Order: sequence, then C-alpha cells, then structure tokens
Amino acid sequence: MSRLPPVLLLSCLLPAVALASFPIEIEINAEGLNISATSDDVSNVATVTVSNNGDTTAECEGTFVSGPERPFPRRTILEPGESTVLTQPFERAITLVRVTLNCKPK
Repeated sequence: MSRLPPVLLLSCLLPAVALASFPIEIEINAEGLNISATSDDVSNVATVTVSNNGDTTAECEGTFVSGPERPFPRRTILEPGESTVLTQPFERAITLVRVTLNCKPK
C-alpha cells in the first residue's frame, strides 16, 4: 500500500476548510442609540456581538436570515456599556447570512 504525500492529503482537505466560513451582513437600526455590532461564524452557527456604547438602556432584536429557512429573531436588553452575543445555528449549508438588528430605548 502506498502512502499519500502529506501535501496531497492536506490539499484534499483545503476545499472543506475554505467552505466552513460564510459572510454575515448586519443592518443596524438603532433609533438614535449608540449601538455597534460585529459578526463571526463557527461551523454552521452565525454569531453577532452587540454592544451598547451609549448611556441609555436598549431593547434589541436581531433577526437572522439564511436562504429558505424561516427568520430567527433573538431578543436582548442591553444596559449602558454592556455587550452580549446573539447566536443562531442553521440546518442547511450556508452561503450568506443577513442579520437585521433593531434597537430602541427601553
């Protein structure tokens, strides 16, 4: 039995690793609040870190949309200076996730 060179073996795995990441677009509707958000992904889970950089408590709802799956709303209340992570796992292969983040003063 012949052994495959390690480089050949790694090159076979490269396409699978390259497809593991997907873009996440975030639209923020903050109604005058100082809200920021960053995104990341792990396998088939989209994450958005939401930060309240202002001095007013905020009620936020993030809606995750990926293709034909139904939208998934996630709700949180953020005190001034607080951050939280909203997550959403998906059942199907992901090519793009759109997140709409709506925040209003509490």
